Amino acid sequence: MAPFPPNIEHLVNALYSPDRQALGLEVATIGRQLYWIGAALQLAILIALAYSGGTVRVRDWLATRLRARFVVVFALVALVVVVAAVLMLPFTWYDSYVILHRYGLSRESPALWFHDWAVALGLGAVITALAATFYYWIVRRFERTWPIIAAIVAAPVVLISTVILPVVVEPLFNEYKALPPSALTKSILALAAQHGVRADAVYEFDLSKQSTASNAFVSGLGRTERIALSDNLLTSFKPDEALYVTAHELGHYVHRDLWRGALYGWLGALVTIAFVWLVSRATARRARTPAFALDDLAGVPLLLALLLLVGIVTAPAANAISRGIEHNADVFAAENTQLGTAGVRAFARLGSQALSPLHAPPLVVWYFYTHPPLDERIMYAARQAGLVR
Repeated sequence: MAPFPPNIEHLVNALYSPDRQALGLEVATIGRQLYWIGAALQLAILIALAYSGGTVRVRDWLATRLRARFVVVFALVALVVVVAAVLMLPFTWYDSYVILHRYGLSRESPALWFHDWAVALGLGAVITALAATFYYWIVRRFERTWPIIAAIVAAPVVLISTVILPVVVEPLFNEYKALPPSALTKSILALAAQHGVRADAVYEFDLSKQSTASNAFVSGLGRTERIALSDNLLTSFKPDEALYVTAHELGHYVHRDLWRGALYGWLGALVTIAFVWLVSRATARRARTPAFALDDLAGVPLLLALLLLVGIVTAPAANAISRGIEHNADVFAAENTQLGTAGVRAFARLGSQALSPLHAPPLVVWYFYTHPPLDERIMYAARQAGLVR
């Protein structure tokens, strides 16, 4: 995108200084490099686990001690996930602790970081193990039709993980408390009620213990509907800016993006199932060892490596869909708040806090960005506010 008009550039620079903009470019470059290094390391670890033959020995050892096959599957998959994560731990620490602290983007203590890492690993290991247990059961029980069964079952699983699970997981990482009535909370609840969101309170969560960034979200269904604002947002944003950010999140809810996200997640699951089916057919007769047969429990590391590859390859498509959804939420915020320059100011503050690049190269946006680039969001808000034509 072309440089900002002078009036917009002046407003943005007042909140997101050129010095911090330069840091944002530096952080983004490092982040992209670490992404590819991390992906390569994960693949290397999983392939090494497969080549080592360790999963074959562990599978056989577990099978002699545990009677139920599904327990053997669950235990082995969870173990592989944990071992891979532990081997990745030095890199993960550098990526999500050292770098973030170097640029002032995190406030986490080492103890809190390890707590959150362990909780996330535990959840990931359990969820992955459950999914894999089902996969190996249907592959064994329905050798020819398992992809169809997996596709059907994937729909409610994705729905639960997208719509319901976040309400359970969120309190594991942060504390939530209802905010007392204020002009801001009344404006938020009024806007929510106007669009059918039945939340009766606005919550604050303690993101400041982990990050310098600000955030807000709307989650839950029915009586569990929750509008939550981070403490950083409440303390560092003006009320109209905080309302604009929250309106964006309400836009997701009003547009039923949770359900749309679940649908897209299910379509992604179908692609993954089809890919695994094709690879398993291709390797069924050629696999020299159980560790390289996707229908054998010992092939867990290879299966996880293939899933990682699917995520890497499909990222541009998934992110393009996400950018469209996020832009629609920006449209909702602009049309339903009419707060003048609040949107421009809010995006500039968000960029400064997170050190997001103002002007990202199109190729970088194409692959990495789940949201429209910051300059596009700022210019959209400026046009809606009548600051530019």
